[in-house]
Amino acid sequence: MGRAGPGRVLLLSAPVGQGHVAAARALAARMRALWPDAQIHEVERTGRGSRWRDGLLQHAYSVTMRFAPGLYGAGYDLLVRCPRFARLCKWVVAGRLGRALAPLLDTERPDLVISTYPMTSGGLAWLRRRGRLPARAVAVVTDVAVHPFWVWPELDETWTLLPESRAQAQAVVPGGQVRVVPPAVGPGFRPGDQVAARAAAGLPADTFVVLVTGGSLAFGGLEPLVEAVLAAGAAVQAVVLCGRNERLRARLLARGEPRDRLVVHGWTDRVAQQITAADVVLTTAGGMTATEALSVGRPVLFAAPVPGHGCAGAEMMARAGLAVVCPRPADVTAALRGLRAEPSRLAALRRGAQAFGHRDLDGELAALAERV
Repeated sequence: MGRAGPGRVLLLSAPVGQGHVAAARALAARMRALWPDAQIHEVERTGRGSRWRDGLLQHAYSVTMRFAPGLYGAGYDLLVRCPRFARLCKWVVAGRLGRALAPLLDTERPDLVISTYPMTSGGLAWLRRRGRLPARAVAVVTDVAVHPFWVWPELDETWTLLPESRAQAQAVVPGGQVRVVPPAVGPGFRPGDQVAARAAAGLPADTFVVLVTGGSLAFGGLEPLVEAVLAAGAAVQAVVLCGRNERLRARLLARGEPRDRLVVHGWTDRVAQQITAADVVLTTAGGMTATEALSVGRPVLFAAPVPGHGCAGAEMMARAGLAVVCPRPADVTAALRGLRAEPSRLAALRRGAQAFGHRDLDGELAALAERV
């Protein structure tokens, strides 16, 4: 199909958190710019009967991560450490999702189908095994850490974020077509002018700004982390993104902190601007939050990362020189003080983040078009 791009593209995601959907939307935007003649269809659900299933998945994920994150972490660790259990779970999920996706694939008949949600990728693998998926199929991993549900040998390609991520995927499926590809983030998530971003956000130019976020649901116990940021010094300002967690936003506003110390936002579509304005990004999550920060060229501090993919991804990014892991709030305070006292450490982290962010996603998509 060459440089003109595929004729029909189907992008599949699911609203379990916002990272999977955000990645699919970012890919769609870039594809429309690269392949103006292509028909690109985004589907943000898991197929037939998805209303109740997606609602249940989203609610279960939100409740578990907010009230029982250790349970999620235990399930994640079980999948990673027990291959037989993982294979059984994948077999069950793939069949259910494959049957649900079959009518959509039969109707769309795409040349290229991309999935940013691991269970949906499993449904595509189930269809491929039954000869019902002739399109080229790509699984895009939105987390640095790769758990077994991300990798399906029946799919043509699996896209990962770091060489260590690729190694993890190949350990799950030896011989699989696994590539290291830039993160699927929107065009706005790129290195920009920090001074201009601060002026647009109404932030002072001479303050050390720490952007605090727990992803779209703001889970992970952000209030002690805000305290830890403020304890790092009077010249440190915390900017908190509360996402859809209105209770957290109300509690932080009730503190009555002056704006030069604490700025609180609810849901916003200006995340790229907020990241560009910051010196570092402090998060309890992984996935899109961290990759968006790195794509802008900002170092990441993982504070008490959530169990499961949060901890695994944080450790991998730290080993790659892209992040600092702070297991306790006190470690956050110490890390921020250290980075301010030793600018060379902050500069080294920033160089690593900038190298991560300068990779060419559009080039990878153009190369993909040649393989369709």
